[in-house]
Amino acid sequence: MIASTEHKLYQKTLKKGNGSILKCIRIDKGGGKGLIAGAIVLLIFTVPISILCLVSDPDFVMAAVISAPGLLLLVLGIVLKNKRTASWISYYQEQTGFSEGELQQADRELASPSTTIVTCRFPNTTKDTYVAGFFTDHYVVINGVSPYVRRLEDIIAVAFSDSTDIWCMAFLTVQDKEALAVNLVTETSRKVTLANEIMQELSRRNPKILCGQEIVCDGRQYILERDGAQLLRLYQEGRTLELAR
Repeated sequence: MIASTEHKLYQKTLKKGNGSILKCIRIDKGGGKGLIAGAIVLLIFTVPISILCLVSDPDFVMAAVISAPGLLLLVLGIVLKNKRTASWISYYQEQTGFSEGELQQADRELASPSTTIVTCRFPNTTKDTYVAGFFTDHYVVINGVSPYVRRLEDIIAVAFSDSTDIWCMAFLTVQDKEALAVNLVTETSRKVTLANEIMQELSRRNPKILCGQEIVCDGRQYILERDGAQLLRLYQEGRTLELAR
């Protein structure tokens, strides 16, 4: 669903990142978070057993051995999460080629009321549970398996793709060498709808973006996700690219 910054999922994302959408998207994923969650579940089962061991037979060693795996996972998870939190800016710099100043500018735009979002639901859920895309006057952020951040003016074409086991969209921009797959997690029945909503908002923000797999140049037809490198070369040569009719 296309929504404004008034949506509760946007507000939750902004709050979790302490005012930074980019930071929240980066730190909300990763092995550290998974380890912490696993450690908590393990401790829920092992701590009561450790307490019983101490009460029935004050054997500290046995109690410690029972809870040690959960505690070790918890510590490791916290270390990994803190590392990810400390390096989120450098991660985006490497992924996008943007300077720290431009990333801060993108974050300011993402926090402005003019931002629009597309919400999505995880498989086996009955309502939207996360923000799949953020759109500002100059930037787009796709909150996929890995964050995808690009300038709107740099996007040449985008299309829905169902050719892989992990559903994705294919993006081609001037920053890329070929069409890139941007993986998003959602239920099967929402795939096409979500893709159309993302393309609708991209097209509204930048009408020059070609939204579709089949693209024509000089009478020859190309497929975006297959021929991305050729399309990029043609674009850089100043050739006219159009959607196939």
